Amino acid sequence: MAAIEIKALEKDYKDVKALKGLDMVIEEGQVYGFCGPNGAGKTTTLKILVGLVRATSGEASIRGIDALNDGVEARKHVGYLPESYGMPRWDTPRKFLTYIGILSGMSKADISKRIEDISGEIGLTDNLDRKIKAISKGNKQRIGIAQALIHDPEILLFDEPTTGLDPIGRNDVLDTMREYANKGKTVLFSTHILSDVEKICDTVGIIHEGLLIEEGSPEELRKKHEAKDLDAVFLKVARHG
Repeated sequence: MAAIEIKALEKDYKDVKALKGLDMVIEEGQVYGFCGPNGAGKTTTLKILVGLVRATSGEASIRGIDALNDGVEARKHVGYLPESYGMPRWDTPRKFLTYIGILSGMSKADISKRIEDISGEIGLTDNLDRKIKAISKGNKQRIGIAQALIHDPEILLFDEPTTGLDPIGRNDVLDTMREYANKGKTVLFSTHILSDVEKICDTVGIIHEGLLIEEGSPEELRKKHEAKDLDAVFLKVARHG
């Protein structure tokens, strides 16, 4: 069973066709890097999967569950980090994450343990009891990642997860995503940082003008396009569409 399957997915925004019949299959246990220029359709795809945007047509499933018509059930299996989001500025990360855990149906004991475990993994421990308003942008991104992980979902959907992080923070987040996949979970993340993709991804998908135009492992794509790295592959593929 595929973790995520998308068939002929389309999305129209007034005069703009964001997705033009997108087809993707992401197998369980993969880290899948979703790359493309600004406006290519990456964020729209992720928002459709979590029910924040309604597709114009097509199909999308999460672990075999219809994500378009049975979204509540499908989202139980997903942890989502949006590209931008708000948090209660006067709360602490611990209080905010506890609230998210309660919404996810977790017990307080399980929430407390998960907060400690996740914070250690992604470098949030020292800021757990500070007011969110006093926390740096990079550490706010860590809080966003922690809320996506709190209920230990089978699938992670991350939109630009390393944005605003310093090199240490980026490395912590990348390691966390890779470790989740090593446990049999699935990670789909969009990014413009192709060195991150090259470091941890099993599969890379390049989307351009609403269509998946290239897909394969980093090694396969480098060989196919006779390129030294994914930056060179991306520039070659995206320019030619």
